[in-house]
Amino acid sequence: MTHQSREYFYESIAERFEGLDHPADLRRRLSVVFDECLGQTSLSGKRMLDAGCGYGAFSAAAMARGAAVVSVDLGQRLVARTMARAGSRGIAADACHLAVRDESFDIVISSEMLEHTPTPLRAVGELARVLRADGLLVLTTPNRVWQRAVRAASVLRLRPFRGLENFVAWEELEQACSVAGLEVLAHVGFHPWPFHLGLTRAATAAERLFARGRAGRLMVNQALVARKKGPLRRAPRLPA
Repeated sequence: MTHQSREYFYESIAERFEGLDHPADLRRRLSVVFDECLGQTSLSGKRMLDAGCGYGAFSAAAMARGAAVVSVDLGQRLVARTMARAGSRGIAADACHLAVRDESFDIVISSEMLEHTPTPLRAVGELARVLRADGLLVLTTPNRVWQRAVRAASVLRLRPFRGLENFVAWEELEQACSVAGLEVLAHVGFHPWPFHLGLTRAATAAERLFARGRAGRLMVNQALVARKKGPLRRAPRLPA
């Protein structure tokens, strides 16, 4: 793999990545991860991995909530920018081959990273591997039902991103979690239509009504929370 490959696209735009990202999408994803998925979970003192840290928005939010964050991305420049912004530790690594010991983190977050790997389901397995028993995985990723539309938008130059994009199907993501020893606690849709269209109030109402139902499976993005299953505990023996 060379640094000119599609996997390294976001590293190639490290200095202008944040300016290209859509503010409304970023705000919604931060809210989904920290207010909705982790809203009832104290992050103070928790060891957290931010997988696919990008320009550091999620690492910064986690650090502000008291987590001890390790920020991971494929490119050195992205990791350096995140460390400078968030004050986190950083590792440049492939999410499909993390240079991290098993069961190192209490919480793993990953927002819009899976689709930028050559094998997203392998990445799920790696995120599960580094998660401690009973730890939480929180991720967001585009829904495969929108893959063709997104590719068409890229061909028409309606999007500024040219990186690797392998969208994951709803059921496929749940199956990958099961194989990796994760119990899915919640799986919802968000962005009922492309966020570029605006209509924020209508989108919020649609998510409130339909995100957890079958219609949620047709939304542009999906958010999942899963817990790593701990070892089976034997029932104590009763005295004879």
